[in-house]
Amino acid sequence: MHDDFTVPVLQRLPVPGRPLGGLTILVVEDSRLACDAIRHYCVRAGARIRRADCIRAARRHIQTYRPSVVLCDVGLPDGSGLEFLADLARSPHRPPALICMTGDPDIAARSLDVGADTFLLKPIGGL
Repeated sequence: MHDDFTVPVLQRLPVPGRPLGGLTILVVEDSRLACDAIRHYCVRAGARIRRADCIRAARRHIQTYRPSVVLCDVGLPDGSGLEFLADLARSPHRPPALICMTGDPDIAARSLDVGADTFLLKPIGGL
């Protein structure tokens, strides 16, 4: 649904070899190296990437860009990624997909309890 003052934006669609076409992915990760690796995979698959290195920056990105996917690390400098994902899961503006990243399988299981749709175990070998 569009307001009278908005112009529809042409969206990139998934095509063979670029299955993430049309998606905006917000990567909430304080490790630049990990974020660059994720960015490499996602951009090659057709996604647009936004990066936030803390929860505060992630909240600003979500308000501005309305990402299709939030890919969030558990250990962030300004709080718990699990608590952040729980807040997003309860939000009326919940992004369509919430993904937790962690190196701890026990925490990965807890991420589903707080509302994440799935999790990725680190180190991430491929997306």
